[in-house]
Amino acid sequence: MTEFYAKKYEERKLRCETAVANKTPDRVPNVLMVGTYAIKKAGLTMAESMIDHEAACQAMLDFYTKYSYTDTASVSTFTPAAKVFENLDPKNARWPGDPKGLDVNNTYQFIEFPTLEADEYDEFFDHPAEFWLTKHLPRTMGVLDFTANLDYYNLVLGGAQGMLTSPQMIPVYKRLLAAAEEQQRFNDVIAKYSAKLGELGYYSISGGGSATAFDMLGDTLRGTFGMMPDLIEERDNVKKALDLFVKYHIKGTLDFCRMTGSKYGWVMLHKGFDNFISDEDYRELYWPYLQQWILALIDNGITPVVYTEGSYNTRLKYLKEVPENKVVYHFENVDLALAKKELGDIACLMGGFPVYTVRYGTPERIREEVKKTLDIMAPGGGYLFTTGYSIEDAPVENMEALLESVELYGKY
Repeated sequence: MTEFYAKKYEERKLRCETAVANKTPDRVPNVLMVGTYAIKKAGLTMAESMIDHEAACQAMLDFYTKYSYTDTASVSTFTPAAKVFENLDPKNARWPGDPKGLDVNNTYQFIEFPTLEADEYDEFFDHPAEFWLTKHLPRTMGVLDFTANLDYYNLVLGGAQGMLTSPQMIPVYKRLLAAAEEQQRFNDVIAKYSAKLGELGYYSISGGGSATAFDMLGDTLRGTFGMMPDLIEERDNVKKALDLFVKYHIKGTLDFCRMTGSKYGWVMLHKGFDNFISDEDYRELYWPYLQQWILALIDNGITPVVYTEGSYNTRLKYLKEVPENKVVYHFENVDLALAKKELGDIACLMGGFPVYTVRYGTPERIREEVKKTLDIMAPGGGYLFTTGYSIEDAPVENMEALLESVELYGKY
């Protein structure tokens, strides 16, 4: 890193960390979530970006080289490697250009369905390893279909060698090896280009994504249509699962942060937004487990970044129940003035700028909305500017208006 970029890095780092501590930096940090915008402008399809990792990362690097307005940068677009999926054959995912014919410019999709049936809670709690091996894995991954027919106790009592060395396992091993090698190649490219962004003086608040305990059960095992009746019919089992999953959530995030050196741990909230579940259920089954995760990260010197998907106006009263100036709350959709009033003295706030304005508005409208947003959120510090979620695509003039407006109106 040259002396110039080293100085830029320190400026950006100080600016972001000052805001994260809920104090007033020299100007509002711009932590824009660029998303797949740069990939689209480079002429790549989404399918190509999941195969040609070098081209995808170079497109992101080119964006940050051309536009130096932002304080943070990331080459990650949340698009996994297609060849990993092709070899593992996940049953709960679709990706652009997949063998089932999803359009090459579509987005990655998660397919939600129960992998834990309502009458299998006891089996899951009593024999979790057997359940995961013989039920969950074959239900979610085509390459492991064969595990549905395994005699688990025969494996435990000495049959593992015969199974592991069976000639029938050779095609499975080849596919698993191919997936692992592709994932390593993908990781290496990401690491290389992340280093290049660092050399350009960009700070990072990335920290890996996770799901809170309620969403682990609702997304991964029961699915929404299974989870909702469980809140009434299987409430004790739901609580028992959440007590277990919150421990996995905490451990998983702390392990990731220790491994990567990240000072930030992210969680994406899927099923906690306004009116999706009742206030009673949120108070009893959602917030306590999210709060445990937040407190555990703080105790370990990690800053929790809580991304609230959907509208979050009625949940603000719960988000206040944390140590002051230790948490970042990222909003997709919220009454900004209300959020600032309720949480401005407690946590760093982030996001809230509508992506649809960037995608479909005019440069003039974008400038007006940026000024309006900053007039509400900037006073007193503790605000990181970004959109409510990642930008997939937008007119070039709109992106430039967005970047320039934050630079113009974000000064204290």
